[in-house]
Amino acid sequence: MEPGRNRRNRLALLEAGRAMDRAFTVRELHTAARLAMPSLGLTTAYRAVERWREEGWIEDAGSRSGENVFVLCEARGHHHHVVCVECGRTALLEGCALEPVRAAADEAGFDLLDPALAALPARCRECAAAAADAG
Repeated sequence: MEPGRNRRNRLALLEAGRAMDRAFTVRELHTAARLAMPSLGLTTAYRAVERWREEGWIEDAGSRSGENVFVLCEARGHHHHVVCVECGRTALLEGCALEPVRAAADEAGFDLLDPALAALPARCRECAAAAADAG
């Protein structure tokens, strides 16, 4: 992504994020990256994620258990993600199928709290099946 002073730390974080192949919290990313870089600090992970978010390499994907969740994303142009609230699995939705939702909310007299609707909370089929089996 970017060369610099802490290149090895950022590379370990990037590789960990790609290997997870799902939405993650900074703590989850840090834990995964420490397998390759045991001395990696949590503050370094937070700084890297914030920098990557500003540069457009990762996107906000909602929250899980009170922590912000992010997704690595190389898609350009307007798009959304569906994110499983259980396991973090993601799917990219190209374009915008959400304009009717925005228009309907506006017509009903509501302002959406997240007008970008970048990440849509959902439950993947595997997690839904597991929840149904447990219930």
